[in-house]
Amino acid sequence: MPNSCHACENTDSATKTLSARGVRLTELRRDVLQILHHSKHPVGAYALFDRLNSKGKASAPPAVYRVLDFLVDQGLAHKLHSVSAYTACCFGPHAHMAAFLICRDCGNVDEIKSPSLSAAAKHGFQVEDLVLEATGLCGSCQ
Repeated sequence: MPNSCHACENTDSATKTLSARGVRLTELRRDVLQILHHSKHPVGAYALFDRLNSKGKASAPPAVYRVLDFLVDQGLAHKLHSVSAYTACCFGPHAHMAAFLICRDCGNVDEIKSPSLSAAAKHGFQVEDLVLEATGLCGSCQ
């Protein structure tokens, strides 16, 4: 029995979830998602384009940006504004508030469940999107 690849399993699971939603995961979308799942660090849009282009799979950077927007909208990826890069979602294909711990030394990123924003609800404010990015040193780099 061959060893299974956790990243490929995540991509397959995402494909099934989108299919159940009636949303199609095109070949380019799947390729980008698979790169994000296999990457140990966030990946910039142009780095994604370069990887895809070297395999003859991307026509232009705008196509990659459209795919990334789609993946973020579907809850499959997150954009990390502080490092101008993208990472696959660790908590499944659904919209949620996210928090990230970004190591400034090694570049490792951990997604954690973000704290509740109960104070916003007390003020009658409905939060639609929140991405918290904390930069520091991971346990290995300290």
